[in-house]
Amino acid sequence: MSGNDAPVAYRSEQAVATITLDDPKRRNALSTGLIAELRKALARAVADPAIRVIVIDHAGPVFCAGGDLKESAAATRAEDLPAVHLAEALAEICESPKPVVAVVRGDARGGGLGLIAAADVVVCWDEAQLAFSEVRLGVVPAVIGPVVARKLSPGRMRELFLTGYQFTGAHANEWGLVTFALDADDVDEAVAETVGELLAGGPAAQAGIKVLTATPDLRDRLQDEAARTAAFFLSSEGQEGVRSFIEKRHPSWVG
Repeated sequence: MSGNDAPVAYRSEQAVATITLDDPKRRNALSTGLIAELRKALARAVADPAIRVIVIDHAGPVFCAGGDLKESAAATRAEDLPAVHLAEALAEICESPKPVVAVVRGDARGGGLGLIAAADVVVCWDEAQLAFSEVRLGVVPAVIGPVVARKLSPGRMRELFLTGYQFTGAHANEWGLVTFALDADDVDEAVAETVGELLAGGPAAQAGIKVLTATPDLRDRLQDEAARTAAFFLSSEGQEGVRSFIEKRHPSWVG
């Protein structure tokens, strides 16, 4: 973590804002606090006229373990669930007029893959282990669905959502979820090259391209799907699935 124990760190240098998920002890899980700090950092970068490119990086070996399940288990209302707050963060990444690059040096699950799908360019370690693991908790990855659908084919998305299969960064590149899948030693160089290419583009033109290629009614769709996700988390099956994960046992539906 950073010196002030914030779960997100912010650094700006040479027209680039680097936002780092900085809670490695909790595998950068998406707590409501981390999501709030991520949104503040995004807003800061968007508002700064000196910033041209936003990079989302991470501290520790895990990019993001997905939603904070201890916080989710304690929630009794939809508004207490991290997944509900994630909808706004995903919308803000997608709607940023400045290009957003995600750097995935390690594993990601659930909502972490939502962050990846929302980014404009993703540089990923080819051996990173990724999964839409929500189904194994008895919940639906609805809140990330609208952004994932921008990258994966409907058939592939259904398969991965239904099974919770683990797949690699190399597979994610093959399927279009990430832009580059590289050896770990080559990630930093690829990020630098990508940022350089983006800085060569006109900022107003890039903002216009983000509008041109935007998903219609994305923010409304994310809010609707956040409500769907919340309903599953608060259901008896979702509660059992989350409890079983925390208690390190199989859920009741596994024989």
